[in-house]
Amino acid sequence: MIRTDENIAATQRHLDPNEIPTRRITVYFDGPTPQDALVLQYAATQAEAWEFTSAAVAAGLLVTVDGRVGPGLRRLPCSSLWH
Repeated sequence: MIRTDENIAATQRHLDPNEIPTRRITVYFDGPTPQDALVLQYAATQAEAWEFTSAAVAAGLLVTVDGRVGPGLRRLPCSSLWH
């Protein structure tokens, strides 16, 4: 899980666009029926994961973050929006 202490805010000011993603973000979307639910996974840096998760949770989405970034996992779309 991402640290939730005051140090995370400091990392937002020191973003490196070439930083290698170290977090897997999983976003869960409900569908009209349980069979229609949608789960999306993305790779992100720690700062991107923090920013995206904060916005997504505020919008009412269920999001998990872990360190299981596997090969071929696509980057968080529009990652520049989240930091």
